[in-house]
Amino acid sequence: MPEKVIVPLDPESVRRLLGNPTSLLKGAPGIEEVGDDYVVVTVPRLFGLGHRRLKLNMSVHETEEVIVIILRSGMDSIVVTIHIIDTGEGAHIVVSGGGSGRVAKMADAVVATINRNIAQKIESSTPTISIVEQDNRLAALQEPLPPKATVVYYDSFTPVRDVPREAALRILALLGIDDYLVELTDYRGVYLVRMVLRGNRITGAYAKWGEQEAVGEQALTLGRRPPGHRVGIRAWSLTGSSEALLYEPDLIAGGEGHALYWFGGQTRLDYGGLAPNSYIIMDDYEAAVIDPVGDDKLLRGVRLVVSDTSQIRYVLVTSLEAGAETGVERLASVLPNASFVSTSYWASQIGLSSRAAAPRIDMLPARETTIRLGKAELLVIPSTVRGASTFSIYDKLTKTLITGPSLGVVTPPGLWSIRSRDLEEYITGAKGYVKYSVCPAEFRSWLDRVSKLDIERIAPRYGPILEGRREVRKLLESLQKI
Repeated sequence: MPEKVIVPLDPESVRRLLGNPTSLLKGAPGIEEVGDDYVVVTVPRLFGLGHRRLKLNMSVHETEEVIVIILRSGMDSIVVTIHIIDTGEGAHIVVSGGGSGRVAKMADAVVATINRNIAQKIESSTPTISIVEQDNRLAALQEPLPPKATVVYYDSFTPVRDVPREAALRILALLGIDDYLVELTDYRGVYLVRMVLRGNRITGAYAKWGEQEAVGEQALTLGRRPPGHRVGIRAWSLTGSSEALLYEPDLIAGGEGHALYWFGGQTRLDYGGLAPNSYIIMDDYEAAVIDPVGDDKLLRGVRLVVSDTSQIRYVLVTSLEAGAETGVERLASVLPNASFVSTSYWASQIGLSSRAAAPRIDMLPARETTIRLGKAELLVIPSTVRGASTFSIYDKLTKTLITGPSLGVVTPPGLWSIRSRDLEEYITGAKGYVKYSVCPAEFRSWLDRVSKLDIERIAPRYGPILEGRREVRKLLESLQKI
């Protein structure tokens, strides 16, 4: 009989919280011993004359959302599956199983025990409230952060029941026990909660919602249900000891109905060079990922923007440069419904490098076309770079040109940022990229086409984003003179 637990976490957080799956077997009726790769159970003897001990070999198989535990010896076996289903509003953990031979009757009890142990792990990890006045002041920023405090985590999720406590649980599941200052905000800018999390206790809180302000337990009550659909979580390690998690998404343009996000890339280039960017466009509950780069951090970045990954309709690949092969393969393994869209050349490379993506490749025509995303249309502009066909994407609603490899910016040592800080430096970096990375004739043809668009923002394949009509016009005019 399947049993279900609902938790306000994403699958990655659930997996970290559960730890070693074999520990969930402890306490099950009939299981006497749990080893690294075996269990010892007691089964009835033939004709009901007492019990005997039986050793079963144990193996564990894990995928992104399923854990399978197999206990077996000859014809005697128990198989248990733990499905961790991402619903976009937390995760449903469904435990089911069955058996054969002398241990068949134990299967239901093992399933029930695993379900109970999961629920206990989640309950024991959920932070308690123990307010301290000094930490209320820290949460309200009436006291400065410790000098070692570092930003360690950022997330975006759908509220479920009690958002402050659920956010605290998610921080502990992903980052482990430490002292944190946690900040929750909605994208409308009307909801703010800060809380101090020490170990497994919330020791201070501050909330502001419109004209209302509160501290302590009143703040946690005020912030329990935010007004918006999505909430951002940011945390600082107050001890400076937790690993900094990069890949923090950034809203580049738009809002709730239609939005463009940057995510991924590198936050620092000590020696300068080309920092690859990945983007996500969302419209009307559909999303397109553009030029995914990376592996597990890539998935984290995607989930921070799109909590329900079934909403991702397209993965748009302008090229497989800069580690995009790994990114495509990683997304193909967790996005069963997304189409992988590229030009004929890069589509053939995707087919060779990713068995999971190959059946879902859509090739773009060798002419200008549009892609429908939600209620929006994205203009696809073909070009050629380094002898290979590629494309750029013009988002009409945000007036943003996502260039693909047709344009990039060489970043000076240690000066990486998401947005351009110095126009002249930006132009110099773009000229360096064009001179040494693209064919002049092919680039001029692309430049002539995009110069006719109404562009407020350039989001290049490499380097910072350039914002402002005047700045964009000056850049394009400067590149015409190369």
